[in-house]
Amino acid sequence: MAISYHAMTASTDRGKPEFTLLTLSSGLEKRDVSDVLDLLALADTPFVNRIGWGADSDGLSIEWISENLGPGYMVTGAKATTVTSIVFTTVEGLTTTEAVKQLVTGSMLYHYSSTDGEHGLMMVDSVNEASCTLEWVAATGFTCTSATAADKLYILGGIAGEGSLPRDGTPRDRTQCSNGFNILRQDVAITGSMQNTAYYAVNREDQHQILMRLKEMQRHRENVALYSGYTARTSSIAGTMNGVLGFLIGQTGTHIDTSTTSLTETAVNNVLNELWENGSRNLSVFGALSQIAKFTHWDKNRIRTRINEGKGGGHITSYLGESGIEVDLVPMAKKPVNLMFILDTSRIRLRAKKNRKAIMEKLGKKGDFEDWQIISEFSMEMKGYNLGQHGMFTRLS
Repeated sequence: MAISYHAMTASTDRGKPEFTLLTLSSGLEKRDVSDVLDLLALADTPFVNRIGWGADSDGLSIEWISENLGPGYMVTGAKATTVTSIVFTTVEGLTTTEAVKQLVTGSMLYHYSSTDGEHGLMMVDSVNEASCTLEWVAATGFTCTSATAADKLYILGGIAGEGSLPRDGTPRDRTQCSNGFNILRQDVAITGSMQNTAYYAVNREDQHQILMRLKEMQRHRENVALYSGYTARTSSIAGTMNGVLGFLIGQTGTHIDTSTTSLTETAVNNVLNELWENGSRNLSVFGALSQIAKFTHWDKNRIRTRINEGKGGGHITSYLGESGIEVDLVPMAKKPVNLMFILDTSRIRLRAKKNRKAIMEKLGKKGDFEDWQIISEFSMEMKGYNLGQHGMFTRLS
């Protein structure tokens, strides 16, 4: 059932509609409270603090382009022998057609046979949509001349001879990624009597309530950016944007752990290593306090601390993975225990709707009270979510 503040219709909870989306009552006061909002509730919004804001947008959605060059290797779909037409299969989320675009005529491939411990080199003679014709190169010391199904063939490069002719280009398909906008709203209603009554520790009730709603909105920004999923905006249903969980929940691979229930050092390192292999470098771990605390139980030599000038001693700030990958540890209060994200924060930005990052308006008088509405309309750009550059755990306990 659609509700008034959710549907895209004229609405009021005090009688007949007095304004629509496009026609507002006269005498309204509007002010930009973006800077005020950004300064509030910093301790409660570590994710928003770290990712920051990108450019404003005046579109109905935000869009960016993603292009996958491939992992640098092919996977065989069937056994290959000395001179053969070899069939490939999908690799790292790429279709076979896209994976084959990593190859050109003259591509040199390296193969290791785990069954006999031999090394092999292959040269690609011709490339088709899902296969290629190749021959084994008789280089000194390279003796392997066969590959079995599911073997990896690492691409060394497109070798060319002296005076070679140009090859056809191998452009990759570009994916258009997008995200919708999310509108957060807070309302303040103060009667004339409340506004002019003195309270202990509160000079003005209206100012106090506005401040508290701004803090609450900043918390909601954090939660939407982390846990929201996309729904399209309609005339009766408010649209929602993809947050981190919404972007990653449909991804698969070693970087998305959907089986670990008790967090271990090995499980974390498996995800970290995969993210590093996929090009992530500026990694931070975001999770409930109880999950982040488990890092302190592991190898003490891998824990990094920072001096706490106010209290003496130190506090944990980062963790060194087994492969030399250092990640920042960010404990979060009152968050879902089952989820923990490992994110490259340099690839994520909030994007505000133009002139609507945060606005506060005093609405028209309708009685012996005053109304304010606080609106924030924004989206989030998450580059690399489809390239295995962000990871998560989903079933922690």
